[in-house]
Amino acid sequence: MILKMKLRKLLIFLFVFFSSLVIFGQIKVSEFIQTSKLSETDNNALYFIDFWATWCGPCIHASKYLETLQKQNPNNFYIISLTKENPEAVKQFIRKHKTGLAIAIDFKGETYRKHKVLSLPYGVLYNAEGTKLWEGHPAEFKQYHIKRYLKRNSKRIAVNEMFQTSIYKEETSKEAFVLNKDFEFFRLKEDLNFNSLQIKKLNGVLELKGNLKDILAYTLHVYKKQINLSEDLNESYQMQFKLDSNAFFNQTETIMKALSINKQLVKDKGEVLVFNIVKPTFWDTRQIEWGNDSPHFLIGEADIQADNVSLSRVKYQLSNLLETPVLLEDYVDDSKLHDWQIHYKYFDLMVANMNDNYGIKIEKKITDYTQYVITKKAP
Repeated sequence: MILKMKLRKLLIFLFVFFSSLVIFGQIKVSEFIQTSKLSETDNNALYFIDFWATWCGPCIHASKYLETLQKQNPNNFYIISLTKENPEAVKQFIRKHKTGLAIAIDFKGETYRKHKVLSLPYGVLYNAEGTKLWEGHPAEFKQYHIKRYLKRNSKRIAVNEMFQTSIYKEETSKEAFVLNKDFEFFRLKEDLNFNSLQIKKLNGVLELKGNLKDILAYTLHVYKKQINLSEDLNESYQMQFKLDSNAFFNQTETIMKALSINKQLVKDKGEVLVFNIVKPTFWDTRQIEWGNDSPHFLIGEADIQADNVSLSRVKYQLSNLLETPVLLEDYVDDSKLHDWQIHYKYFDLMVANMNDNYGIKIEKKITDYTQYVITKKAP
């Protein structure tokens, strides 16, 4: 009997102990951009996650609505707006679009995946024990929901206990590239397969690592399926260019000479995206600042952000994300650097975004486009 009582006490203790572990850090975030300027309590019974993005027009309207709800309910209720975007881009956005809500980053998308967020805006309500109480479009979450759930959920938890913060640190290469020439290349092992091109820029060197098709698509700024070459030519390489050298400014020609290959341009016909730019309203290079050795692109599931990137590079990224050739119509100044923030997941939204922000009109067409046929030079 005594043994049973001891066992029961032990089980109760373990249950309480592990329950407390579960309660701590219900929601994972990478970092906080700002805490709430409207909530007046640190310990709250209800926590609302507002999944949003800077490119999402409906999200902005939803955030304004949620801001009103937070003002009306400053106690016992806490709203956090969570995005997967780059912190610097978000900071830049909220400098222009002020908000009193708490803002946080889910850089690796862990919390987005946990909640299976497929469309934005989206909202989820939790109590202090981590039980999901409500989910749906934030505009459908009303004042009466808050009153009802507050009556049923009295337990409170502090903000810093509800959220588990794990700051995302972008991995950067520590290896020092030492280049004796303007261009060097190495053929990589046959068993190395690259799902995508690896691009690094560090210490005055641009490094490309991947198969030849992907490398040439990058240097030619085109959709990779516009590069036609035989399987035996499509080997994997590591290629390094000294920045601002002749080889760097003539990457395709440098590669062709080094590998003894030819390039023939042929016309094909199919669906393409045509960019028509009459009066460009491009951003300057002061909108996003990630640092000199940071990647120039941040590509999410629905949007692209870019720091100091030319239109030709944006065209390259979009063509490969959308799996469609992209053509520029009567526009030659495509090498000047700009900052960019582009939605690409939903076509109509992308069209509106590009026209409103950059003066780029996008149209789908069936027309001629260039294919690049790569062959080995005769010995």
